Formats: sequence, C-alpha cells, structure tokens
Amino acid sequence: MSFMWSPATMLTLSTLITSTIMAMSSTNWMFLWASMELNLLSFIPILMSSKSNHEIEGSIKYFLAQALGSALLLTSSIMLWSPYSILPSMMPIILTISVLLKLGSAPCHFWYPSVMSSISWISCTILSSWQKLAPLTILVFFTTQTLNYVIALMAGLNALLGGIMGMNQSQLRTIMAYSSIGHLGWMMSFMLLDSPMMSMFYFAFYCSLIIPLFMILNLMNLMTTKQLSKVTMISPSTQLIISILLMSLAGLPPLTGFMPKMLAILMLSTYSTPLIMILIIGSLMNLFFYLNIIMNMMMSDQNMNTNSTKWIKVPTSVLLMSSVTSLGLAPMIMM
Repeated sequence: MSFMWSPATMLTLSTLITSTIMAMSSTNWMFLWASMELNLLSFIPILMSSKSNHEIEGSIKYFLAQALGSALLLTSSIMLWSPYSILPSMMPIILTISVLLKLGSAPCHFWYPSVMSSISWISCTILSSWQKLAPLTILVFFTTQTLNYVIALMAGLNALLGGIMGMNQSQLRTIMAYSSIGHLGWMMSFMLLDSPMMSMFYFAFYCSLIIPLFMILNLMNLMTTKQLSKVTMISPSTQLIISILLMSLAGLPPLTGFMPKMLAILMLSTYSTPLIMILIIGSLMNLFFYLNIIMNMMMSDQNMNTNSTKWIKVPTSVLLMSSVTSLGLAPMIMM
C-alpha cells in the first residue's frame, strides 16, 4: 500500500495518537467515551486509504463493532453510578463486555479476524498494536477484583479459541488475528494477580514482535501461506528472520517471547494450575500454525520461474530491528 504523507494523513495520525493518550489519561467515563469515539473516527480513513472494496467492507465491520462497544460502554458506565439503575450488579459485567468487544477479545471476537483479513498489512499493524492500547488499559486498570471469575474464563477462552480457530486458516492476516486473540489470554491472566503493569509489559513485548513481522510481510506482499514458498528463492535471510519472529511469538526459549510467558506461568503457579494448563495448550496450538507457516516457507516451488519472480529487497534496518527484538533478551533469560 502506498502511504502518502499528505496533510490530511498527518492530521489523521496525530488525532489517532492524541485520542488514545486522552483515553488512557481520562478521569471520567464521559471523557473516556468521547476519546474512544474520536479514536474510532480517526482510524476509519486509515482503513479506507486504498479505497478497495475489501478495505471498505472491513472498515464498515470495524465501525459497527466499535459503535456497539461504545454504546454499551456509555450505557453501562452511566447506569453504574445512577441511583435508578436496573440490575446494578450486571453493569460491571456489561462494562467489561463492552471493553472486550472493542478489544476484539473472545467471546466478542467475531469481527476481528474478518476485519484483519480485509485490510492492508499497515492497517493490520495499527489495529493489532496501537488500537488495542486504550481498551486494554481500561480493562487492566479499571476491572474490579469482583470480576476475577469472568477474567479467568475469558483468559482461558481466548487462549483456546485463538489456537483452535487459527489451525485451519490459509490467510496470513487471519492467522495473525487468531494469534493475537491467543496472546490476549496471556495478557488477561496477569489481571487475576492484580498486576496491571505486567499485562502492559506482555503487550509491549507482543507489539515489538508483530510490528517488524508485519512490516516484512507487507514489503514482500505476502497474503496466503502458499505464497510463502517464494520467500526462500527471493531472500533466504528474510526467511530466517520470519522464522525467528514466529518462534519468538510462540514463546520458545531462549527467544524474547519466552520471557513474559515464563513470568506468567511462575506467577500463576500459586493461583490456578488449570488455567496454566489451558494457556499452555492454547500456546501449543499457536505453535502448530506457526510451524505450518515456517514449513510452507521451506518448501519452495522448484518449478517457479525465477526470471518472472519479482525480487524484493527488504531494507537492512527492518531485518536488524527484527533480529534485535527477537533475540534481544536471550542473554538475560539464560543468565
């Protein structure tokens, strides 16, 4: 996707960044809702930047899901403090569901893989990283301890659904969407231990891995697992970097992604052993489709005409950033 840095684009991006910071620093629910709406309206033009039918469809789905989440958020937050509230004990649960819907978390995840498969890799990068920051902050810092049973259920559900649904996919963007849902389960597990900063710590590690991965997939214009076979012929070094990033996302030691998962297992060991088993099973299923992607890269098509292959040189800076984020904490883990 050609991204033109026009004044309108700069205004949209600045509004997107500002609205997220406003939502994270808001002190009342009305201001929080207004910030989230501003964030929604500023992200829609980015989704529709190439004006293709798929991106228009994805932006409409995203708008409808986010509008429903905003309506539930506004209604539940008002009724939470109203003396005339109907079923006041249900309002915190409805508020949590509204945030899960905006986050793309199970069981409100149905819009997320569909939108991811319809938009460009640049939009996927923003949707999977920056757009999750405000809803995750709300969920992590504002969820009360009385909802621990809901959070535990959602954490296990995210891990299992992210693994099961991702195993029969052939579209790379859909696979990465279900991978994101699986990682949300690990982030939410820290909330059970009243450790909000650990959830944000895991999220920061996740973003540091998917951003260079999505940049490489965007530069090479890879959409399906079948197209991965050309990576070996075009750039063997890029194949190695993609494999390392995927292994790090899977949490294999001694790569970067292993550290936050190891911390989650150690901290949850005294809280809930069944939840640890569910998270590990979900992570193993994620590892299955990560290995499927790597195997598709290794099985290069010998009948491919190398003269007709479009040779793409991935910038050295992207490869260097990918290497650093994947292997940067390996010495620390082995110490």
